[in-house]
Formats: sequence, C-alpha cells, structure tokens
Amino acid sequence: MGSKKKKQRKKAVGHTPSNADLEMRWINAWNEIYEIIGSRREVKCQLPDGSAVTVEECQGWLQQSAYAGYLLRVEFGMVLGSPGIIVSRWRD
Repeated sequence: MGSKKKKQRKKAVGHTPSNADLEMRWINAWNEIYEIIGSRREVKCQLPDGSAVTVEECQGWLQQSAYAGYLLRVEFGMVLGSPGIIVSRWRD
C-alpha cells in the first residue's frame, strides 16, 4: 500500500484592517473622549507610559496608534487627582 502525504494546512492569519477600519478605530476613540469630557475642556489624558497630556495630544496619539494597527480603549479615570481620560492600546 502506498502512503499518502497529509496535506498541510496553512494557518489562517488575521485579516489586515483596511484604512477605513483603522480610521473608525480612532474616530470611535475620539467619540468616547467627547462622551467622557462633555463640555469640560481642561481635562487631562493619561497615556500608557503614565504621562499626562492634553486632550488634543491624546487624540493625536490615538490616531497614530490606530494607523499603526493597534486596537484602542478610552476610559474615564483619575489623572493628576482630577477626573480625566485613561487610554490604552494593544495588538489584536
């Protein structure tokens, strides 16, 4: 009897997000920021490295992170003793 070679299956690799997918990541994150801060403007944002930045700097960080392929999270938290925003990122 002849032996049959087993077919090797390629492991499925996660799909690469489209530019539209990446844009939606930071747009959704920005919307979460606005839901948290409401009309307050002097709100600080804490980045994963512990630094406290302005909302505008935080938005830039979120946008750059999204285009680098990260998933994003925006949460309410205490930053420098005041209500603020805590952000994080991770790879899928």
